[in-house]
Amino acid sequence: MKFEKRLVLNRYFLKLFEFTEFDELREKLKDAQEGYDSTERSYFVDVLIGLKPEWEDELLRYDSAIREYVEKLRQNRRQPNFNLKYFQYLAVLFAEIFLDRYYNDKERFITELNEFLEKFNDENKTEISPFTEEDLKKLAFWMATGSGKTLIMHINYWQILKYSKNNWDNIILITPNEGLSKQHYEELRLSGIPCKLYDGNIDNLKTEDGEILIVDIYKLTEEKKGEGVTVDISYFDGKNLVFIDEGHKGQKSEEQKWKKLREEIGKNGFLFEYSATFGQVIGKNKDLLEEYAKAIIFDYSYKYFYTDGYGKDFYVYNIREDAYTETQRDLLL
Repeated sequence: MKFEKRLVLNRYFLKLFEFTEFDELREKLKDAQEGYDSTERSYFVDVLIGLKPEWEDELLRYDSAIREYVEKLRQNRRQPNFNLKYFQYLAVLFAEIFLDRYYNDKERFITELNEFLEKFNDENKTEISPFTEEDLKKLAFWMATGSGKTLIMHINYWQILKYSKNNWDNIILITPNEGLSKQHYEELRLSGIPCKLYDGNIDNLKTEDGEILIVDIYKLTEEKKGEGVTVDISYFDGKNLVFIDEGHKGQKSEEQKWKKLREEIGKNGFLFEYSATFGQVIGKNKDLLEEYAKAIIFDYSYKYFYTDGYGKDFYVYNIREDAYTETQRDLLL
C-alpha cells in the first residue's frame, strides 16, 4: 500500500467533509475565489458550509480566526492584497480544527480518531496502532517546495500560541543548515514574529517570551565537548514548542541521530514538522510509516502542486536504491 494512502490523520480530516481523497475536496475549492466578501467571510468557507451545513457556526468561527492570521501577514509583510490559496487555507483550517480539539476536548478527539482508525484498518487491511495522547504531540505538513509552507509555519505559530496560551519554556526552529536558518530569520521578521539566530554564543540561547530561537541541526549535540558552537540539548529541558523544517535533509546515516536529537528536545512539548520529501525519505521503514501516518495532517505533495499548474514537467526513472552513494542521494532529495 502506497505511503500516501496510509495517512490516517489526513484521511480523518478529509472524512469530516465526507471525502476520502484530497482530489475530491480539491475539485470543490480549486476554482473558488480567493479572499473575503463584504461581510469578511472567505469564499472558501461558503463552499465548505455548502458541503457541511450543520457545521456553519463552527466553520465561520474557524474562518474568522484564519482571517485574523491573514490580516497579520498582510499588515506585517506590507502585502495588503495577500490571500491564501485554497490548499493553504485547507492546511491552516485542518490545523485550527486539530488544535481546537486537542486543547479543548482531547479525550473525545482521541476516541473519534480511534473509531475512524478502526474502520480505516478494516477497509485498507492495515494494522496501524491506536492513537494515543503522545501521537498527537506532532503535526506534520507534506507540502511541495514553493507551495508556501513557510507562511503556513508562521500561521501555525500564531495558532498554537493562541490555543496553548503560550505556555512554553522554549520555542525552537530547527533547520538543516545555516543558509536556511538565515532565510527563516528574514521571513519570520517580515511576518512580525520575534526570533533570533543562534550564533554560537551561549548567551544567545536565552529568549524572550514568544521568541523563536533558530538553530541548524549541526549545532545540536547530546554531549558537548570543549569549546565550539554546538549546544547540548540538555539546555532545552522543559516544555518546548519545536518547529522542524526539512528535518530529513541529510545523509541517511545521520538522519536517525538528528531525529533523536530533535525529538528529545520536543518530548515534553509539541512538534510541527514540514517537508516536501516525506514520501521519499520514509520509504519502507515500518516505524516511520506508522509514526507519520498518524502525524501528517495535510498532504499537498508535488503531484497535487503539479496538477494545479505550479510545477515543472518531470520524468520518472526507476533506479536501484543502491545506485547512489548517500551523498548523491542527499543531493537528489
